[in-house]
Amino acid sequence: MRRSILVLGLILAACASPAPVMTRTLAAADAATSLAVGDRISELNSTIAPGTEGMDPVVNMTLRHADGRTLSFQQGNHSPNDLMAQRAGGPLAQIMGIPGEEPTLLWHATEGEGAGAPFFCGPQGPAAIGTYEGADGVIQIVGLRQQIEFETLPDGQVMALPYSPDQVCARLKFRRE
Repeated sequence: MRRSILVLGLILAACASPAPVMTRTLAAADAATSLAVGDRISELNSTIAPGTEGMDPVVNMTLRHADGRTLSFQQGNHSPNDLMAQRAGGPLAQIMGIPGEEPTLLWHATEGEGAGAPFFCGPQGPAAIGTYEGADGVIQIVGLRQQIEFETLPDGQVMALPYSPDQVCARLKFRRE
């Protein structure tokens, strides 16, 4: 009995303990990025809920400006449309200008408490961002003013709606420090 209480306590403690946070510093890789967001930002990633059978984990990312402003995002890895948007050669890759068979990552801006204070894409911040890390080590971040939308055709096929270039609010390039 005591052993089962101890095991239950350890399981509950593991669930309640904070998720490990991976932090990396990103340095602007071009003059346009430096002008838009400064020379450096910090990226903090954490997995807050491990994936259970058949489910992907919930992954959060926070981008922190040198002056303390933050933008918070959650990885788009749970809906079929999100997975379709970020597949190799998919809509997000097309928006980002990523050729070939390179996969991209879609991140949705989080809302509410802790959502942050935008430092790119205007005072409202991006609705979503796309990220891609190339073989050359350059990390591209593209800010999107609206989510990528899909429609179901009469034959049941799902297609992404065209995305206007006017809805891209930032094209940033960084290198890891």
